[in-house]
Amino acid sequence: MTLSQGIIKKWLLLFFLCFSMIFAITPINKASALSYDGSNPYSTGCANKSPITYETKYIYKNGVKIGYVQLKGSAYCHTAWGYVKFYSAAPYDNYANVYVDSYTNGTTWRTSGSCTSSGGNGRVMKGQTSCYTAQFWDKDPYKASAEVWIYSSSGSGTRYAITSRH
Repeated sequence: MTLSQGIIKKWLLLFFLCFSMIFAITPINKASALSYDGSNPYSTGCANKSPITYETKYIYKNGVKIGYVQLKGSAYCHTAWGYVKFYSAAPYDNYANVYVDSYTNGTTWRTSGSCTSSGGNGRVMKGQTSCYTAQFWDKDPYKASAEVWIYSSSGSGTRYAITSRH
């Protein structure tokens, strides 16, 4: 190998290393980030990667605190989902559901999901105490909120608590 060939190889190696670093440090693009929309926060691992509780709102029924709704998230995955926890087991099937709404720029509704959506674990049924929703991308410019609805045994629903948008 001649001296000029050695220099060319070194420059090519340096160029290759610098060029490949662009791909290594480029942040996740919007299209792949939004692929978290509607997915399960537990099966994706997001629920256990830098978990956050953005806000907790207590649920009162007839003046008695019966549980709470949370807007939860993952700082690692940049996602948010809703979660409800009751202090006592549900007295009948289809007792409660949580809804999570996603907004663009904090004000324009973008999409939503619930415990019954793909990615959630189903409504709170008789004997159960909790449910969670699908997760949605929650990094600027997106924000999310969570709300819990409790249903009567006849099926009519009332919204009992809602978080702010985070």
